[in-house]
Amino acid sequence: MNHLDASTKSAFIFNSTLPDMQLFQMILEDFGLSVEKKTKTSMLRQFNNFLLEELSKNNNVVLIIDEAQNLKNSVLEELRILSNLETEREKLFQMILVGQPQLRDKINSPGLEQLKQRISVRFHITPLESDEVVQYIYHRLKVAGSSGDITFSEAALDAIYKYSNGIPRIINKVCDKALLCAYVTETRHIDLSNVEKCIQEIEGMVVTV
Repeated sequence: MNHLDASTKSAFIFNSTLPDMQLFQMILEDFGLSVEKKTKTSMLRQFNNFLLEELSKNNNVVLIIDEAQNLKNSVLEELRILSNLETEREKLFQMILVGQPQLRDKINSPGLEQLKQRISVRFHITPLESDEVVQYIYHRLKVAGSSGDITFSEAALDAIYKYSNGIPRIINKVCDKALLCAYVTETRHIDLSNVEKCIQEIEGMVVTV
């Protein structure tokens, strides 16, 4: 989203558990619209007018919904209907659904066949390989402001890879605990024993210090 230019108007929705009406209201508000009437017909008309106005300005409109695997089938169907907003020549906006692998399974279910037909591009991010996990960890440290003085032993990195199976969210969880432990013990080098204790804590095991 940080790389979008000024001609692209975007809305980012992170609460995917809302009912359809509340979700639609949040979409309008995230686009900077003040909801006139909280009825489906009124909000749909207001959104359509907004899209036509942006089209007249040669602007692109993008709706991004995160954690989309949590959307109910009924809400996904409402989003499909929302995607019908178009002129005779072009679509008025793009919709991006981002989620866990369960999203793919949900879209492939028989009840959402019409939604599936409307999806033009799919991309599945596979888990990181062992060497990518190392690069990922040190990249995140650099972004956070590390000057390179925080290090992980090879055994610690290998343990993180094996436990996480290369899934970034789990890597983040282990490293967060490991860094906190390192801070408490006043060290900048994280070894295997440190990581193993963190994994035990995550799994709810009793850790002996």
